[in-house]
Amino acid sequence: MKIVNWIGMLLLVFAALFIGMLKPFSGLSAQGHHVFGIVIVSLGLWVFRPPTLPYFAGGALLLGGCLAFKVPLSVVAGGYTGSAVWVLIPALFFGFALVKSGLGKRIAYFVLKLFEPSYLTISISWFIIGLILSALTPSITVRLSIVMPIAMSVVEACKIPERSRGSALIGLMAWGTALFPGNAWLTGSLWGIFMMGFYPAEIKPVVTFDSWLVYMAVPWFLITVLFLFFTYLALKPQEPLRISSQTFKRQYDELGKITGQEIIVGVILTTTLILFTTEKLHGMTTASVALLSFVALMLLGTISVQDISSGVNWDIINFFGVILGLSAIFAHTGISDWLGPIIEPAILSYASEPVVFLLALTIGFWIIRFLDVPWGFSTIAIAAPIFVPLYKDFGLNPALVSVALIAGGNSFFLPYQQPFIMMGDAMSNSKAWTSSQVSLVGCIYAGIVIVAILISSFYWKAMGLMP
Repeated sequence: MKIVNWIGMLLLVFAALFIGMLKPFSGLSAQGHHVFGIVIVSLGLWVFRPPTLPYFAGGALLLGGCLAFKVPLSVVAGGYTGSAVWVLIPALFFGFALVKSGLGKRIAYFVLKLFEPSYLTISISWFIIGLILSALTPSITVRLSIVMPIAMSVVEACKIPERSRGSALIGLMAWGTALFPGNAWLTGSLWGIFMMGFYPAEIKPVVTFDSWLVYMAVPWFLITVLFLFFTYLALKPQEPLRISSQTFKRQYDELGKITGQEIIVGVILTTTLILFTTEKLHGMTTASVALLSFVALMLLGTISVQDISSGVNWDIINFFGVILGLSAIFAHTGISDWLGPIIEPAILSYASEPVVFLLALTIGFWIIRFLDVPWGFSTIAIAAPIFVPLYKDFGLNPALVSVALIAGGNSFFLPYQQPFIMMGDAMSNSKAWTSSQVSLVGCIYAGIVIVAILISSFYWKAMGLMP
């Protein structure tokens, strides 16, 4: 660990000890103080962890600490029993199947070979590839694992200097299209799955596949298109891209004929997407469809016994299982009730003006993200009860509020704020971009989010989706 990480971790440990031993917060029970301290240390392990320490170290501390302070197991493990985790696990294996079968790479090269190569046409290609891969798997990690190696192969084929404007342009556009467009529908990104886990039980039925699409499609389409356009303007080199269209055709041909496993994966994942979008017709929940599709991949030999243990990152699954239980833990220990009078007035004071509210929530979440690094999930869990009055008293659908939270969760003013930036950097062997280029594009993204919310507000009001 770097010295700054040690200092940060020690400060959080001292803060947790202070809270747990002295119990300084009026109105918060002793159990609430203890659990609050445990959450702070767990957050420190997630934020400042060295690469050798799994995410589940913080998760295990949170689970064990809560149990030690008499929080019932049914509450502590609530994230594992909710439907979100049981959509997450099959969804990650869908991504694994895309990679293992080779279908993901085939789709990417097929799209790339359709255009005469240039920086502009490659940005269009990434947009199409991002949409297709988002339809087939919500796993952003898998999508990055497909597009980042291809992006770097383009950089190498064109003899573009490492970490140059051209390299950063190709890499960050590929990264952005792996991340953003899938937010438009409930199962196109893990964000949709996670938010369903955070919503209080009484308003979960309000958010369906259809309602999510209605609220999210326009802003995330705008964000993706504007991200590509302004990143292109900011980073495009003066020299043209020197690569022949035959290069992509040759790389596609090297994949050989489409295999039986690719066809199986394509059929199963396409059917899954159709079933996700037609829940009202057949009545099967998203979790049941995902699990049955997972069974089909196993029965047809795409996923083997060995793949169950090594095919997905179980550390990340456990991390999200713990995170999704935070709302119930905060509610049981009284942390939510204690924080409610503190945070609710500030949040609800803007709710009567929905556009102002969304902009204020987005900007506020950006500020919080400098501390609550792992996507801001801890903050969302603490504030989850606020979804109820926002919906019942102000008519703000949870999906509408989630636009701001997801926009904030995807922000990256600095590289350390965005775990997927770090993943993309690792997948490119740190050859794609520099930290300053990431910060530049992160500021571009922030401006685009504000513009997209303002434009989308006209659509939401015209459709009767916003008061």
